[in-house]
Amino acid sequence: MMTTPRIIPATALQPRLATIVVKLPDRTIRSRALMVQVEAHGVVKVAFASGDVLTLSSRTAVGIIDPPKVRKARRAS
Repeated sequence: MMTTPRIIPATALQPRLATIVVKLPDRTIRSRALMVQVEAHGVVKVAFASGDVLTLSSRTAVGIIDPPKVRKARRAS
C-alpha cells in the first residue's frame, strides 16, 4: 500500500504517528512531532521525536506522510 505525502501549514500540525518532513538549508528533518504549540504572532513551536525543536512561522508549509492504514483480517463465516 502506498502512502501519499501531503503539504500542510505549520499551524495544522498535530502530535501523532505521521512523519513530518521539514527542509532546512543545511539538512532535512524527517520525524514525528511530539509537541506542537501554536503561539501568538504567528509562531509555531514543534518538538520532534528526533530531538530537534524548531520555531516555525505560521506561514511555513511542511510535508506529512501518514502511516499506512492497517486492514483488519476478515473472519470467515
